[in-house]
Amino acid sequence: MIDNDLAYALIDLALSSVTAIMSAILMCLSASYFLATMPAALVSLWILQKFYLRTSRQIRLLDLEAKSPLYAHFLESLDGLVTIRAFGWTKHFEEKNLELLDTSQKPYYLMYCIQRWLSLVLDLIVTGMAIVLMVLVVQLRDKISPGHVGLALLNVMSFSETLASIIKNWTQLETSLGAIARIKDFAATTANENTSSEIQPVPENWPVYGTIEFKNVSASYTTDSNLVVRNLTMSIKAGEKIGICGRSGSGKSSLITTLFRMLELTPSSSLTIDGVDITTLPRQQVRSHLNAIPQEPFFLKGTVRSNADPYGMHTDTAIILAITRVRLWAIVEGKGGLDAELDLDFFSHGQRQLFCLARAILRKSKVVVLDEVTSSVDHETDALMQRVIREEFGDCTIIAVAHRLDTLLDFDKIALLSKGELIEFDSPRALLARESAFKELYYS
Repeated sequence: MIDNDLAYALIDLALSSVTAIMSAILMCLSASYFLATMPAALVSLWILQKFYLRTSRQIRLLDLEAKSPLYAHFLESLDGLVTIRAFGWTKHFEEKNLELLDTSQKPYYLMYCIQRWLSLVLDLIVTGMAIVLMVLVVQLRDKISPGHVGLALLNVMSFSETLASIIKNWTQLETSLGAIARIKDFAATTANENTSSEIQPVPENWPVYGTIEFKNVSASYTTDSNLVVRNLTMSIKAGEKIGICGRSGSGKSSLITTLFRMLELTPSSSLTIDGVDITTLPRQQVRSHLNAIPQEPFFLKGTVRSNADPYGMHTDTAIILAITRVRLWAIVEGKGGLDAELDLDFFSHGQRQLFCLARAILRKSKVVVLDEVTSSVDHETDALMQRVIREEFGDCTIIAVAHRLDTLLDFDKIALLSKGELIEFDSPRALLARESAFKELYYS
C-alpha cells in the first residue's frame, strides 16, 4: 500500500481539492452573496467526514480481516490440490470456499452501502447550495450576467462529485498512512532475532577454509520448545564432503537450519566455523557468508540477471559462464538472454534446480549446503548436478542432505541422525563394511 497506493492517493486528493476550490471560487464570483453559504457548507462537510471516516475505517479493517481466511484457504487448497482430489474432499473444500467467500463479502457490501449514503448526503448538500444560488440569481438578476449564471450552475452540477472524490481520496490516503503506522508498530514491538550477544563483526573473507565444529549442539524452534537437535558433536575438516541422512523426522533439516542460525541454540552449545563462534555473529551475516542450494527453488520477480546475481556483484560474462556450466544458456538465450523476465513457465522443475546451482556457483563460499537438491529431478539432471558440484566446489566443505543414498557413497563421511541425535559418523565404506544403521537404511 505504501509503494503503490500512497502516492496516488496523495495526488488524487490534491487534484480533487484544487478542483473543489476552483469550483467554489467560480460560484462565488458569479454571485458574490453566495460566499456566505460556504462556512455552513464547510461545517456540514466536516461533520459528514467525521462520521464517514470513522465508520469506513473500521469497515475497511473488517474487510481485510474477512478476506484473509479466504485467501489462506485458497492458497492452502492450491498447494494441496492433489491430496484433496485423491481423498475425495473436493465438495467439502468447495463448500468451505463459498462459506468464506460469503463472509468476506459482508464488509464489502456494507462499505458499498456507506458510499451510497455518502453520495446521497453530498447530493442533498449540493442541492441546498444550488437552491440558494438560484434564489440569489433570481433576486439579483439585474446585477448578474447570464454567462456568470451558466458558469455557476455548471460548477454546482459537478460539485457533489468533486466533494465525494475528496472524501474518498482522503479515506484512501488515511488507509495508506495507516499502513505506515502498522509497519512502525511491527518494527517497534517485534523482537529482533539477534540476541544482545550477537554483535561481533564478521571477519574479512570469512570463512577462509571451511572447518566446522559442532560441540554439544542442542537446538529448538523457540527458547521454550522441545529440542529438535540433541547433544550433537561433530567435527568437519576443511574441504570434506559430508552426507547427512536418516529417516523422516530424524533431524536432517533441523541440523541444516541450525547451521544457518534459524533455530535457537542452548547456552551450552558451541558451533564454530574456522574457529569463529557463529553464536556471537549477527545471524543475517552468517547466512550471507554461506552457500545454500535448497530443495525447493526460489526466484525473485525480475530478470534472469537479477535472479542469478541479486546483488549485482558479477559481470554478464561471469553470469553467462555459470549458466552455461549447467547447460541452460541455450534456453535463456532463446528466450531473450539475461534481460528476459523470469516467470514460472520459464524453466521446468529440473531446470529451476540447475539455475539455483548456477546461482550458487556465482556466490563463492567455502561452505556449501545442499538440502536434497536432486530429490525431485530425473537421473540425467541428477548426474549433471553431481558432476558440476564436484567440479565447481571441489575445494569447498560440502554438507549434503541426500534423498538418494547412492549419491553419498563417494563422500568423505556420512552422518546418520535419529530423533535429532548423531548415531553414526564415519566413511561410507566403513559403515557398509559392518552392521550399521546406515547399512540397514541403505539396503531397506
